[in-house]
Amino acid sequence: MRERTDLNTYIRNIMGNPAKRMAVIVIASILSIFILFGIVDAALFVNKVHGGVTVSGIAVGGMDEKEALAEVNKLASRLEKRTITVKYQGKVWEIDPTELKVNINREKTVQNAFKVGRQNGVFKSIGEKISLWFKPKNILPVFTYDKEKLYNLIDGIAKTVDVPAEDAQLKIIDGRAAITDSKDGRRVDKKSLTNKIQQLLVSKDTYKVALPIKISKPDITADHLDETKKSVTEMIKYPIVLKYRDNTWDVSVRQISGWVAFIKTRKGTYWSLNATFDKDKVSKYLEDLTKGITIEPQDAQFKIEDDDKVTIIPSSDGLQVDLNKAYNDILNASKDPGNREVLLSTVPVRAKLTTEDASKMGIKEKITSFTTFYNPVQAARVHNIRLLGSTLDGSLVAPNEVFSFNGEIGPRTAEKGYQEAPAIMNGKLVPELGGGICQVATTLFNTIFFGGYKVVERYNHSFLISEYPLGRDATVSWGGPDLKFKNDTPTYILIKVKTTASSITISFYGTNQNVKVDYTTNGPTNFTNLAPQTIEDPTLPTGITKQVQNGFSGCDVTVYRTVYRNGAEVRKDKFFSRYIPQKAIIRIGTGAAPAPATSTVGGIPTAGTAQ
Repeated sequence: MRERTDLNTYIRNIMGNPAKRMAVIVIASILSIFILFGIVDAALFVNKVHGGVTVSGIAVGGMDEKEALAEVNKLASRLEKRTITVKYQGKVWEIDPTELKVNINREKTVQNAFKVGRQNGVFKSIGEKISLWFKPKNILPVFTYDKEKLYNLIDGIAKTVDVPAEDAQLKIIDGRAAITDSKDGRRVDKKSLTNKIQQLLVSKDTYKVALPIKISKPDITADHLDETKKSVTEMIKYPIVLKYRDNTWDVSVRQISGWVAFIKTRKGTYWSLNATFDKDKVSKYLEDLTKGITIEPQDAQFKIEDDDKVTIIPSSDGLQVDLNKAYNDILNASKDPGNREVLLSTVPVRAKLTTEDASKMGIKEKITSFTTFYNPVQAARVHNIRLLGSTLDGSLVAPNEVFSFNGEIGPRTAEKGYQEAPAIMNGKLVPELGGGICQVATTLFNTIFFGGYKVVERYNHSFLISEYPLGRDATVSWGGPDLKFKNDTPTYILIKVKTTASSITISFYGTNQNVKVDYTTNGPTNFTNLAPQTIEDPTLPTGITKQVQNGFSGCDVTVYRTVYRNGAEVRKDKFFSRYIPQKAIIRIGTGAAPAPATSTVGGIPTAGTAQ
């Protein structure tokens, strides 16, 4: 009861005050107008896009969903096919929306048009509707495109347009330091161009855009290099004298000028160049200059005695000029006008393989060896086998290391001295650089086999080759099949290769592990044959045949191996080989019989018998 009395009192106070009464009337009137406008506006545009709404400049206000969709569809069809043009200094790039997979979502665009004036609160929506009567609102179509393709396209434009800024440089010309001017660069403003193209993809009025460019300023300008120029002038002003014991060498100003190099550095608020010498050039010059006082180190070597035992030829250290010290001393002397003399000193150079390291490898005696034979008449093949053997000879395999034939030998190229010789490629015998390599691989595989080592990778030939041990051949090719084994012993393996006119022997040296290898060969079995292929040959007389390719049977061979060390079994292996058959190829003559031999008597041809 008290609350109602207070409210009545409040209302009487307002109504009794003219100013307050007027304010209430004004507010009530405005509210009435807003409400009335909202009712009228809602009646005018019920189920229609509000008046004043455009899509990329196309008026859709007052249209229902079907009508608006038809207009947006016509607009979208034009935009999705219209070529956009980017221009810069006479250059033109055309962008095809179809290549960017531009797709305008018609339905969603119309939905966004319907939302104008309807998606905010009541008063905000009414305010937005009022503004639409005086100022149209344009919305852009909803669309998707392949962003990566657009970025790639813009990157392509940038590659043809971008020019990096050029720093001022110091150059030595005719023995004098000179400064070259810097140059501004330019680069495509990729972010701006991306935004502009995105707008053009859904813009009705324009399809052209000027390429946005940003100017790139250099880090170093000519006025930053005055101090560096003075420093370089001093460095190349006089020769430098090098001394070592009784030897003296004068380094000319021209030589010193050729060493000068620059390092870009920051100095306070700007960038500049520090003058120095190219260390590689100085070191190479010193190495060539002091060859007479250099002593090359000698690695320890393994010498085979009586074919079974190994002795070590000791290593020896070498001697050379201390290149690091000499470089620093020469650089300092170049900056000292009062003393341009440098005293060279030497340092010992240790061998890569010292006697001590070699003795720890455990290379003492022959472990295993295998020999295969070849035809000495095939000169190119014999040459390749010997070249491969010399490359393989002396290889070391560390404990637990996996040895790769291809990794050790590398590509077989003419530059390395390999010649063309017959080799099996894709089941055919063809000339190939390095032909004969499989003879070496097969010999190596059998050395590994009887040494008891773990075979990691091995492939048999396509055809059964009778000259190789049955089921124990190995084929290799660069980029294809490889031969790998693991040194699963605690000591190193030294691989030695010996060739003669008709044989190759590969031996492993290390520490005897009392290895015993038992093996059995199962096969050949599962023989397969291909019917001969006949080819009609008009160059051969009828009735004459000529076999141009021999046929081979295909078969399977399995080799089982058991390896023992110190009496204990360490592994059992199975090596399966499947050899494919090769068909014989026979040419059958279909040509005319040869004409009988003739002779002439007194200029008149007469038939005779060929001799």
